[in-house]
Amino acid sequence: MTTLEEMGTVMRAVPGPHAGVHEVADWYTRKAHLLDRLAVDAAGVEAVRMHKQAVLARRRAAKLLAVA
Repeated sequence: MTTLEEMGTVMRAVPGPHAGVHEVADWYTRKAHLLDRLAVDAAGVEAVRMHKQAVLARRRAAKLLAVA
């Protein structure tokens, strides 16, 4: 899957307001994976920003699962 295809897949899979905790956590994990891929392809400040966003997405997923 290309990065562009993965971006589309992640964007189309945004959980709705009635999604379960596990579904939302899974989406944050997939978003983090995508952001990591984008960080590898980027450089400098943009790569650092993408990596930080990936870390935040993983933390959010972990927090959701810890409550569940």
